[in-house]
Amino acid sequence: MTISMQTLHDALIAIITSVGVAVAVSLAFVAIGAYVERGKAQAGKLARSHAAAVPAQHPTQTDDTRELVLH
Repeated sequence: MTISMQTLHDALIAIITSVGVAVAVSLAFVAIGAYVERGKAQAGKLARSHAAAVPAQHPTQTDDTRELVLH
């Protein structure tokens, strides 16, 4: 059984192409994840800045208070 140089060359090209595509997809996922996390951080920062402008509303106490009784 002999393996020709053309077959080895084709196999090597296939392996290199597969590894290249896998690396490119991995880098794309990392970049997308970083972009999403950056967007979440900016949205949280924006929400905190707006929350500081609105005065805090404390709940009012009603007459329907219940006591916890342990038996």
